Amino acid sequence: MPINYALFSAVSGLGTNADGMSVVANNIANANTKSFKTDRAEFEDMLAVTLNERSQLGRGARLRNITTMFNQGAVTNTGQITDLSVQGDGFFLIKSDVAEVKESNGLFYTRQGSFRFDKDGKLTDPSGARVQGYMPDPDSNNRLSVKLSDLQILSNIIPPRATNLVNVVTNLDVRDKPPVDDFDLSRPADTSNFASAVTIYDNYGNGRQAVIYYVRTTEVDKNAWQWFATVDGMEVSTDPPRNEKGKVLPAVIANGRVEFDEDGKPILPFKTKSGTPIQIDYINKTDAFDVQFVNGARPQKLQFNFGPTIDEDAVVGTQGSTSLAAKSGVAFHSQDGYEAGYLKSLKIDLDGVIRGTYTNGLERRLGAVALAVFQNNHGLQKIGRNNYIATPKAGEARIGMPQTLSRGSIYSASLEESNVDLAQQFVDMILTQRGFQANSKAVTTTDTMLEEVINLKR
Repeated sequence: MPINYALFSAVSGLGTNADGMSVVANNIANANTKSFKTDRAEFEDMLAVTLNERSQLGRGARLRNITTMFNQGAVTNTGQITDLSVQGDGFFLIKSDVAEVKESNGLFYTRQGSFRFDKDGKLTDPSGARVQGYMPDPDSNNRLSVKLSDLQILSNIIPPRATNLVNVVTNLDVRDKPPVDDFDLSRPADTSNFASAVTIYDNYGNGRQAVIYYVRTTEVDKNAWQWFATVDGMEVSTDPPRNEKGKVLPAVIANGRVEFDEDGKPILPFKTKSGTPIQIDYINKTDAFDVQFVNGARPQKLQFNFGPTIDEDAVVGTQGSTSLAAKSGVAFHSQDGYEAGYLKSLKIDLDGVIRGTYTNGLERRLGAVALAVFQNNHGLQKIGRNNYIATPKAGEARIGMPQTLSRGSIYSASLEESNVDLAQQFVDMILTQRGFQANSKAVTTTDTMLEEVINLKR
């Protein structure tokens, strides 16, 4: 058996321990790199020579694999709202037109969430790669598209919207008696049982104060009320009616009747497309009133809903007006119009949804950050800058919203720290150093043995 086999085995040991030291040194160098994942060097033996049926002689060791440890790193607060961290499984998706790795088609995966908005309002990483996610659906009021695209704040302003639907949740005292006189615009407070006010917006975003007067009917066998929605006469006419003192009379822009059942709940004669009972004709709008305010405002249709509330996405609520033996009062008014609003602040929820709050009090979904998970994270390939690309070993990327399936949560104003354990790295360094020393000793010992063989000739 050639004695230099031992020399080759020892040299392979030097090489593998040198590779192991490189891995340890790289881990220590990245101990403070945000979202860095520790690497672990794994070795295997090399079996090359069979001595007999029962014995095999190894030829040393070699580096089998460098495994990335994807365990969670600590999350630290930064105070910057666009700094994002993932708690749990998942990777951010970023796309770059100047892709360093052509095979990735410019799509990378990362846990590093140090993002900023660029001059075009796109959410990007420090290299300019664009964060991928879901933008608002143009065909919906406040829903997100299912198509993956660049995350971008498209507009810092919400244009005004004219009011089309007013929800009124009030209690009308069933004990009230009908007024003595019929409802009279010259003295509406004296000829009604109760009144409430709500703001209505035109298409310019101008707020118009509307007062709703409620009048108990004279029907003894029914709990029914008439209502009259009025505005200042100057709001709808340049030459409105006046009383004998020249004071402008209010103008009725809508009126109707609401009837309650024996439980004090409003009777619901209409239904939504899904069959839910409601108090107004939300689909055909046969009970809508045509209203046109002055100063060039466009005509608009108005509906007043005293039944279960209906929001801007046509979702029917549970609250509605009542007529019980309690003092008349308003729980709340809501309506679907608003004035123009400018973006005031942003927040990013745990489910990745980016919400904008505007100066007019509205909150809108401006987009959502997407996360990708893989069947085998160890199949991802590092390419630098804390980025990864997918390989066939990782499996297909499963992309979706955070907090769905196995995807983790997103924490705003925070970053994930490196998961490098320095104490463990120092232990690995000592072991690697001792292994290298032992293999170098094997080289010198083998060299001495070879020298002895040469000296046999003398």
